[in-house]
Amino acid sequence: MSQPDHKRVASAFLSQQEGMSRTAGEVRFIKDKSGDSTQWAWQDQGEQGRTIYPDYSFDPRKAKVLAKVMRSTTAAMGHAMAAYEQFSKLKSGDISPDGKLGGKGYIQRIPEMRRAYMNVVEALSALADTLYDEVRAPHWTAVSRQETPQEQAEVEQIVQDALDIKEDPEGWAEQAESEMDEEHDNSEVEQAFDESAEVEAAPKPSMGKQARLLSRVADRYMEGA
Repeated sequence: MSQPDHKRVASAFLSQQEGMSRTAGEVRFIKDKSGDSTQWAWQDQGEQGRTIYPDYSFDPRKAKVLAKVMRSTTAAMGHAMAAYEQFSKLKSGDISPDGKLGGKGYIQRIPEMRRAYMNVVEALSALADTLYDEVRAPHWTAVSRQETPQEQAEVEQIVQDALDIKEDPEGWAEQAESEMDEEHDNSEVEQAFDESAEVEAAPKPSMGKQARLLSRVADRYMEGA
């Protein structure tokens, strides 16, 4: 009786296991993420090709709109990164007794919120890359010749703004928020100073006027009694 081929038996056994697949002789473990709602940013495989019909008329004015969308998307990515950086440093026990935040239908677990921020950053990054590729695509480059030099310069400036942000999205967002915080602090100080100045500048009643006011209050009190 011939001896069994141990390698062939082992290979057949592995190929039957759930959650595993064989590709070109390689055994790979594949984790099933279909039930994990926090994986949405990585679920889409993306389209592999497009069909640009030659008779389609591109409106050159829309290139500026797409550029603005790209800039806003890149800025949003920066703010999302800054939010995640700050939120991830918080200890759950310091902000929640049960590891959750929110209320009235918007309750979320803190670990899931951290993963959601990562999803948001990944999704915004992919959107920004797609929009950049679209704005720089040959079909938009061709129609841009129909724009005036000023319009072309405006589009290029908007695109450059987005590229500047993307060099350090988190740093850009932190700088923008720091400027807002400084503006708020200065306005509060100025308001407090103005209110204090108004109090100091207000005329103070004379002693005779104060006495008359006290007498009038006393008379009203006695009438009510």
